[in-house]
Amino acid sequence: MRLQRRVEIEADRDAVWKRVSDPACYPEFMANLERWDTERDGPVGVGARYTGHWKIGSVPVGGVIEVVEYDEGRDLAWIGITGITQRGRFRLRDGPDGRTRVTFRMAYEAPGGLLGVIADWVAARQVGRTMTQTLENLRNLAEA
Repeated sequence: MRLQRRVEIEADRDAVWKRVSDPACYPEFMANLERWDTERDGPVGVGARYTGHWKIGSVPVGGVIEVVEYDEGRDLAWIGITGITQRGRFRLRDGPDGRTRVTFRMAYEAPGGLLGVIADWVAARQVGRTMTQTLENLRNLAEA
């Protein structure tokens, strides 16, 4: 399942990137995040690993994720190493009047063949709401 949400934030790209690129900020703006731990010490960037679990419905889903793209001030992307198959991306672009356009993309796939596909479709509404709330939380932090 692939989902995408967008928001325009009344802050410059550097202010938004400061939040998106700092894993310590994720519990502040990632909606329904139940667990967020650093897996290995080291700099933020490609190869950094985190354990992240989000509550979708009544079930925490997630696993170990690894940052696979880190383009300073523009893009941060990750993939799931363990747990549910997932890919995610925050994309930041300059908007009008000093604003920042943020795109949040998620792709995920539950195991189980046909039953997994059904589970993906059922979860899509809640995952979409979680993504929308995440962007609203990010907007509130960056505009404060």
